[in-house]
Amino acid sequence: MRFPLLLLASLLLPLQAFAQEKTGLPLESDRSFRVDRTEGSWISIDVSPDGTMLAFDYLGDLFTMPIEGGDTTQITSGMAFDAQPRFSPDGKDLV
Repeated sequence: MRFPLLLLASLLLPLQAFAQEKTGLPLESDRSFRVDRTEGSWISIDVSPDGTMLAFDYLGDLFTMPIEGGDTTQITSGMAFDAQPRFSPDGKDLV
């Protein structure tokens, strides 16, 4: 019984090494679209400790904006899905 297991392991070992080869992501975008961020739903919001800034998530990215309203600042972007932003107690960091 040991010989067939050893034979099987020796045959599968090279396949495992091949599967772990880093080739990068085969995703290349050939299209883009513009998103109007004037309204959204299912958004998590946090208020800075000094009460001047809002942090929120929108479509998997994090943004900040003044609590009075106005222009947003995009904090994260990319393929990662970022959600539920929180200000640190001193308001200097956003996680």
